[in-house]
Amino acid sequence: EEEENKQALERASEGLVPYCESGAADEEHDEVDDYNATIVNDEVHGLQMSPEEENDEPILPGEDWDQIESEEFADMEAEEVKRKDTLAWAKFFIWSHGESMVGLYSVVVVTLQTLTQGQLLLTTRGLYFHATDKGVNMITKEQISDEDLNSKTNNDRRWRLSRLTGVHGRRYMLRAQALELFFADTHELFINFNGGTRERDRFYSKLRNNCKTPILSSPKSLNPRIVFKRSHLTEMWRMRKMSNFQYLMCLNIMAGRTYNDIGQYPVFPWILNDYTSQTLDLTDSRVYRDLTKPVGALNPDRLAQLIARYNDLDGFPEEEKFLYGSHYSSPGFVLHYLIRAEPFTTMAIQLQSNRFDCPDRLFFDLSSCWSGCLNSSSDVKELIPEFFTCPEIFINTNQFPLGETQGKTQVNDVKLPPWANGSAYEFVRLHRLALESEYVSRNLNHWVDLIFGYQQRGPEAAAAHNVFHYLSYEGSVDLDKITDEIDRQGTETHIQHFGQTPSQLLVKDPHPSRLPADECWQPLCSEVSNFKDLRCHMPLKQFGGMANSEASGAVVSIQVLNETIIVVYADTNVGTYRWAPTSSNDLPFSFKKDKLRSLGCWGTNISPGAPGSKEMMLQLGNWSFGMTLRRSIAKDGIMRRATSRNLESNGSSSAEASALLLSCGHWDHTVKVHSLDGMRVKSSESGGHRGPIRCLSVTDDGSLMITGGQDATCRVWVVDHPDMAVALLDGYVQTALGTDGSKEKILSCCHVLWGHETPITCLAVSSDLDVALSGSMDGIICVHSVRRGKFVRSICVDDFYLKEVSLRRHNQEQTPLHAMEICSGGEMLVTGGESCHVVIRTLSDLGVRCVLDLSRHGPIRCISFTPADLNPSPQFMYIGTDDGRITIVDSDALHDTKASEERPKWILHESGTTSLMSGHEQNKKK
Repeated sequence: EEEENKQALERASEGLVPYCESGAADEEHDEVDDYNATIVNDEVHGLQMSPEEENDEPILPGEDWDQIESEEFADMEAEEVKRKDTLAWAKFFIWSHGESMVGLYSVVVVTLQTLTQGQLLLTTRGLYFHATDKGVNMITKEQISDEDLNSKTNNDRRWRLSRLTGVHGRRYMLRAQALELFFADTHELFINFNGGTRERDRFYSKLRNNCKTPILSSPKSLNPRIVFKRSHLTEMWRMRKMSNFQYLMCLNIMAGRTYNDIGQYPVFPWILNDYTSQTLDLTDSRVYRDLTKPVGALNPDRLAQLIARYNDLDGFPEEEKFLYGSHYSSPGFVLHYLIRAEPFTTMAIQLQSNRFDCPDRLFFDLSSCWSGCLNSSSDVKELIPEFFTCPEIFINTNQFPLGETQGKTQVNDVKLPPWANGSAYEFVRLHRLALESEYVSRNLNHWVDLIFGYQQRGPEAAAAHNVFHYLSYEGSVDLDKITDEIDRQGTETHIQHFGQTPSQLLVKDPHPSRLPADECWQPLCSEVSNFKDLRCHMPLKQFGGMANSEASGAVVSIQVLNETIIVVYADTNVGTYRWAPTSSNDLPFSFKKDKLRSLGCWGTNISPGAPGSKEMMLQLGNWSFGMTLRRSIAKDGIMRRATSRNLESNGSSSAEASALLLSCGHWDHTVKVHSLDGMRVKSSESGGHRGPIRCLSVTDDGSLMITGGQDATCRVWVVDHPDMAVALLDGYVQTALGTDGSKEKILSCCHVLWGHETPITCLAVSSDLDVALSGSMDGIICVHSVRRGKFVRSICVDDFYLKEVSLRRHNQEQTPLHAMEICSGGEMLVTGGESCHVVIRTLSDLGVRCVLDLSRHGPIRCISFTPADLNPSPQFMYIGTDDGRITIVDSDALHDTKASEERPKWILHESGTTSLMSGHEQNKKK
């Protein structure tokens, strides 16, 4: 073992060669701004692996491929090498063939809890960090003791550039000299460059020009204003193509807010001002906070006092006067809100000298908290994203001893408004609905002006009563010019603990308002009021549904593109229809038969069932198929997945040529990829599944797929994206063991997900949330992270009071469901099954809103919607039935009332409509 360690050290130590930048591609000059300094080339020397080392034996079995701890090489010879060579620590990693050094930097790695000084080595394929101290506690500013030292965070580390997806310029202590790097496996890295802005910009230039970053898609500029201007996010928000929550998160990220620095935590607005009523009417504008004013200006009496104090600050220079001594976002406020959730609990205790704060000052009553923000002269704080996403912050799950108030009230869970019915989950649900309400949509732009826009600083800020302490603003002080150490430390402490204003994204013009809802694209199932306008259509000319039809059996899957609809029938024939949302004959759309092809050749057909017992039988359904589009190469060389819109704008044949149909349930226990043009098999892989693959699910962007098997395991696949496959796989292991074969693969299996004991029956995956859900025959649901393949938790449905009986509340037949779709941002649930009915329900209380009876066509086999990214085209619903027919549903308030009596009608269930409160109470009783 010692001999093998010595050989590995010798291999990594060979060949100090100069790194040449002459072949680097010239970067196109970006706009000149205060964030991008002139890049000065400097000569560096680096390490390079010799070619003959490519196939040497890998590191010792059982070691972590990401890092090798120095303790494992504690022999005298290695220690002697480390004393002589300051970069010896980097040689303990396995370097890939041809990897060489690009630059070495002195940095601070910033995390939520610690600051760690060290060396950052940039190579052509990776980032290597070596800590030069034990780290400093972010709250106490004391060096971390040996007892509290986390070896995993303090040891030498590596991040692979093949996984790097984004880079954003960041500030640290109000100085624009930091970067935040985002990786495909959801890791983030916040680094502050001790050499200042110039060194940071040099690093970023070398990263873009001299390193292999195949999936990096960040803009060249690090200036937040330029990044925001070029993002087109505002137009997407105005057209209602993204939610208010998503837009606020994007603004926070671009303005420098981050989860890695508690002093720059994301900020969200107070939305409501009613925390005492028994019910909450989200259509009443009186329940909302005035978003045109900062929190400090909401109470006119308090504002008058603050203005009087402002006018009395005669001894202060004009630029140092402030209206509010505190800030709307600071570490103390974040810890105040999150005191019940680790690691914030520990940080809050450290902030208060290793004890909990006085119980009367803790966050224990939401109504009192809002009252304090309205009346206290020192409390003008806003909210954080968790108020709209995380019910756990209101629940004292860990039973922390938070004490008793002077009024003899035991501090435990947060006291919520009466309209939340004592449920943190109900509060978050209603609070999120309030954020997405029409009132907030019409007025959110005013709050953006205050926090990120033209009213943040200067005369406009003064006119809006939005002036904070000058040390909260970027550029207000140059720490490097403060020579007195005490003054410098005091200034740094104020910046770190009393709040920092985000980077200003809009300087001159007000933020545009959101367009009215009736001028924008809307989901088909969005509000109860429009269900009366739903219409059903059944085109006469279809491949299935007739005695002499070309295709036989039920419609088992419907995949929708912009101008093409792909339909899979039970006999494994695949039909394509030409589609356009324009009137044709007596239909409000054009629907024409195109081609009918067989899925694969004889011998590779999908098996309708598997031999054995009844419970082992595999059924063909919508869960057996998925659709994605092949990637395209952009001008910048980055591989991007095509969208149905930009392909079909060049003709439907382009979309058909790029479309890939994914299917499982085959007799040979594989998942197959067929090209839509000709139904040729492009790939066939098992991914290591032992036995049949029962179901699959594809992410919205089509880049990742999850499969579930009879063997009680799930597999994560990368679809037609070799660079992403290398990023999620261990590229260094592949280098050590041989050549990388993923370049020729359309399907690359990246992770195996464990946690079930019985066969997998259903799957759901979200690329945005990086979450995969899987259900098995025994009723267990497992939650995994997709890109890391890590187990998060398991859920047993027997632990919840809301069971399947709730779905049967309006369906006494208790028939099985074959199709279930969640639409309208998670507000509506559409189901169909053996009852031959399509039922639209509100997801929060499962109350029936609308029912369509298709009994004459048999059970409902699948339901699909026009994808939201195809807007502004109207959305349609496509229903596949057992007789092989397709029913299409649209919405038109001006439709002809003389429609045929034979057309199926939607039946409204007004009696089933319940208030938000009563729906929750009914579920609780069940």
